[in-house]
Amino acid sequence: MQTVSQEAYQVYSDRARVILKETSEKLKVQAEKARQELSVIASEISQEGKEYLSNAADNYPEPVKDIVETFAASTDDLKEVSKMRDFYLGIPYGALLSAGGFLSFMFTGSVSAVRFGVILGGALLALSISSLRSWKKGESSSLALKGQAAICTILFLREVRLLFCRPFIANFITAFVSGVAVAFYAYRIIMDRGQAQASNLERGTES
Repeated sequence: MQTVSQEAYQVYSDRARVILKETSEKLKVQAEKARQELSVIASEISQEGKEYLSNAADNYPEPVKDIVETFAASTDDLKEVSKMRDFYLGIPYGALLSAGGFLSFMFTGSVSAVRFGVILGGALLALSISSLRSWKKGESSSLALKGQAAICTILFLREVRLLFCRPFIANFITAFVSGVAVAFYAYRIIMDRGQAQASNLERGTES
């Protein structure tokens, strides 16, 4: 009986392994098909979203139209940090600061929310839009870039001070975000300065 039971167990275990192998192969095939279908759906949704933004931009004011057209056609530039312009960060960050500061003032009546949210956020947004319009015209936007860097530096120092006074997770997140923004603007300033020096050297060599 023990020998028969061991043989039966071996047979059932072999069958179970075969069934599990076939099931796993079928699941792999289905997962691959689902991945391909999802990628096709995602690309279609992305294309439809771009077309919708392009069509809707015709009815917007000129500054908003520039922003929508730039962000709708800049998916490739956002994949590499070296190709990212300052307004790709400044516009959403400034809008978020302005909206957050306004809501904070409405609910809490905090004056600092107006000072560091609405005012500085609005200034950051305005400088970013100015940089965008200068970039589209092929003009230099170094002053706007440095202004954005100065605003983000002020915000970063304030958030660090608040983090030391009140070490909450929310203060840590805001300090981290503002620190990343400062690092990005510093990188962008260095990149633009290097490109300007290289172009000046080329002009000197040609002359």
